[in-house]
Amino acid sequence: MNINQLKALGGIVDSQRVRKEVLWNRPDPQSGEVQAQSLVVHVRRHSFGVIERLFAEQESSHSRNAHYLAASISLGEEGEEPLSVEDAFNLEPSLGFVLLNAINEVNGTGNTPAKN
Repeated sequence: MNINQLKALGGIVDSQRVRKEVLWNRPDPQSGEVQAQSLVVHVRRHSFGVIERLFAEQESSHSRNAHYLAASISLGEEGEEPLSVEDAFNLEPSLGFVLLNAINEVNGTGNTPAKN
């Protein structure tokens, strides 16, 4: 295998956005009932190095997962609207986990990366 073959196989990530439909079982704050809500988001593909950098030690008042969500999720018809770290930090928890799962599916990571 050479580098050109590796690139041809998709072994080098181009950080494109992938349109992804997710299902969020949204808790209704009034009734407490759960309502299924289908959402379309755009998930950025990340290279190994980007994922490692995103989970490196950070001095921030926000969680690593909030930074991962903000670096990975965008909204809007074509994914032109970024999700801010502040908005990611303040997501309803069940939605945050649905979005993390979508990121992991697109990036083939399965689970969020482990800390060193």
